Amino acid sequence: MLARCLLIASVSLTSLSSYATIDDSDLNDIKNSIEKSQDTMHYVRTVSGSIPVPMPKHNEDKPAYSYYEIVSYDIYNSQGGKRMIQAVITNHSGGGIALKPKQIKAYFSNNTYVEPTRIEQKGKFAQGETKSVTLYFGETDASIIGLLTRSY
Repeated sequence: MLARCLLIASVSLTSLSSYATIDDSDLNDIKNSIEKSQDTMHYVRTVSGSIPVPMPKHNEDKPAYSYYEIVSYDIYNSQGGKRMIQAVITNHSGGGIALKPKQIKAYFSNNTYVEPTRIEQKGKFAQGETKSVTLYFGETDASIIGLLTRSY
């Protein structure tokens, strides 16, 4: 009976020690997988048209005047705090222009107005053209509430 208990204990320790040895490449794979999941963008919601977003009180918080109109937009974020909007925008001005960061701002849950850190759009807007643009807002703990422009 004692020999049987010692044999079971020996086999158990051997099996545990084989699971306890994880090499550095396995740890790096796990770390990379976690980092990628932190960067994965997740859909939050779609807004059709322009929802009422409070206009900033201070001029430095207001977007610059433009002839752009927000048709709709989808809000995305990541677990790591990255914020992004995929927006459909119409240009009511002349042709051959690009949307500038100062002409559009996002309103965040911490009552701040933030212009995009980067805008991706394919080509310039023609007069009266509607395009999809991607707006990047960096990393923050605050959620995006809405998007606003300011017309002439």
